Amino acid sequence: MVGGKRPFSFRKEASRVGGYYRRRHRKSRTLWVLPATASAALALWWINPAADMPDPEIERLALGPQPALTTDRPEIPPRGPVRTDVSEKGATPRPKTTPKSRETTTSTRAESLIAAGKQALDRKDPVAARAHFSEAMTLDVDASQADFVRGELSRLGNELIFSGRILPSDPLVSRYIIQPGDSLAKIAKKFSITDDLIAQINGIRNKNIIRAGQAIKVVKGPFHAKVDKSDYSLDIYLGTTFVKHFRVGLGQDDSTPTGEWKVATKLKNPTFYPPRGGQIIAANDPENPLGERWIGLAGVSGDAVGQRRYGIHGTSEPESIGKSVSMGCIRMYNADVEAVYNYLVESKSTVTVTD
Repeated sequence: MVGGKRPFSFRKEASRVGGYYRRRHRKSRTLWVLPATASAALALWWINPAADMPDPEIERLALGPQPALTTDRPEIPPRGPVRTDVSEKGATPRPKTTPKSRETTTSTRAESLIAAGKQALDRKDPVAARAHFSEAMTLDVDASQADFVRGELSRLGNELIFSGRILPSDPLVSRYIIQPGDSLAKIAKKFSITDDLIAQINGIRNKNIIRAGQAIKVVKGPFHAKVDKSDYSLDIYLGTTFVKHFRVGLGQDDSTPTGEWKVATKLKNPTFYPPRGGQIIAANDPENPLGERWIGLAGVSGDAVGQRRYGIHGTSEPESIGKSVSMGCIRMYNADVEAVYNYLVESKSTVTVTD
C-alpha cells in the first residue's frame, strides 16, 4: 500500500472485468433462449395439436353415458302415396277445412263488412260505405243481410250515381267540361253511357242545348244487368258495384234462356209484332204489351247463344211482374224499364240471366 492506497493488481482487475462480461453474456443468452423455447413449444403443438386437448376418456366420464354411434344407413320409407292426414304422436293435428267452417268464415266476413259500412256512414263517408256493402254483396249473406245491403246500396246509388252530386273520392263519377263542338251524344259515347242519363243527372231539359265551358257530371260506364230467375229480380251494376234493384216477370214454362246477352237494339214506343202471329199493335196503344220501351238482346253464351227474339220491355199487365207468364221476354213495370233503358248502352252493356 503506497500513500494509503492499495497497489494496482493486473490479476484482480482482469478478474473483475471478466466477471462483468460474463454476467452480460448470461443475460443476453437468457433473452435469446426464451423466444427459442417458445418457438419450439409452438412447433410441437402444431405438429400434434391433440396433445393439449382434454382426454376423451375424462370427458366421457364427465358427461355420462352417450348413445352409441352407428354407421347403419337411415331407413328408406316404402314407395307409394304419402299420407298427410296422419300426424306424429303427441303433435297437434292440422285443422281440416269443412264446408261448414267455410260458411262460418264467410258469414263472419260479411258481418264485418256490413259493420264497417255502417261505421263509414256514421262518419259521413258514403263512398267507403258503398265499397264495404258492395264486397258484402259478393258473399253468401242470409236473406235479412241481403235485403239490408241491397237497400243501402240502392240508396247510395241514388245519392252518388243518379244525382248531380260529385264527391272527389268517388271513382265511379267525374266532372266534365263541355268542349266546343261537343254534344251529349258524343260525350255519352266517350264514357259508355247514354245521353239520356247525362241529361237526367244534370237536369238538362233539352239535350240539344248545351254550351262550351259548362261543367257537367258524367258516370264512368258501362252499366250491366243481372237477372235472377229464382227470385224474379233484375239488378243493375256499374262495373262490379251494385246500384239498383228491380222486380221482373219471366217466360212461362221456364222459357227465358239463361246465359249472357249483349244489348243489341233499343227502341222507344215500340210497335208490337206478335212472335207467334196475330194482330200487330201500334206504339202508344194502351194494349201494346211492350209498354214504352224495348231493349233487344242478342245471346252470346249459355242457352242464349244465337238467340235474338228476346228482350226487356214494359208491360200492359203490371200484375204479371213476379210471375212466369210471358213468351220468354223479361217484363218490367213501365217506370222501371224506362230507368233501365237510360242505363244500358247498345253493344257495350251485358245482361246475364241465371237460374
